[in-house]
Amino acid sequence: MDLEKKTKYNVEKLYQDNHRVNKDGTETGLNIYENNNGKLEGGRQHDPIYNNPNSKKQIYTFGCSWTYGWDLPQEQTFTHLLGDENTSVHNYGAGGTGLDFSVKTLSEVYIPTSTRQIFIITMPHYFRRTWFDDDGVVMKPWQVKEKVDINEYNNYFNFLHNYELLNTFIGRDRIIWGTWDRDLPEEKFDVFFDRIDYTDDELHPGPKSHKQYAEKLKDVLQDRFK
Repeated sequence: MDLEKKTKYNVEKLYQDNHRVNKDGTETGLNIYENNNGKLEGGRQHDPIYNNPNSKKQIYTFGCSWTYGWDLPQEQTFTHLLGDENTSVHNYGAGGTGLDFSVKTLSEVYIPTSTRQIFIITMPHYFRRTWFDDDGVVMKPWQVKEKVDINEYNNYFNFLHNYELLNTFIGRDRIIWGTWDRDLPEEKFDVFFDRIDYTDDELHPGPKSHKQYAEKLKDVLQDRFK
């Protein structure tokens, strides 16, 4: 298998088929939707209620487990709470991933000719990214910081590169940038996701936090998208 095919194959196995490919060719289970209790949860791209493809507004949300809504029913996530009779919502959050995964996923759903698409990106830890070891095995994005010596300049540049790339080609006016880490310049973001309560794992935002974040996002949506 040539380098390009192996790279793409390993990435797809990691993110789509819930496996990783080892040096000896064996494959072991790995799922981006696996929570801390070992429970597997599928993607939430299809909202159970607000899923009309003909809705006036089509909101797509991207990010890590905070966007996905770790340990919460889908109906309690901020993505779902943004939906209404005129708005369909699509939750593309995936646990443990970085901004590069959000950019990759956004590029797969972006329709250049559409005037109905609105994108909300809630920044994961900005040091997360897709990274291969010397054998071509993909690391877990949240472990890259522990296993690879990447300084903060390169981590910030990686964020800035993806941030400016999307703003240039999609349009800053069509993207709402949110964050829950205050280690990046505040002026680059529209809204903050404050954790005011917790899920059972005591790590992720609970239903009150998601509801508050949804209300903040609605204010931005109302001002920017008439």
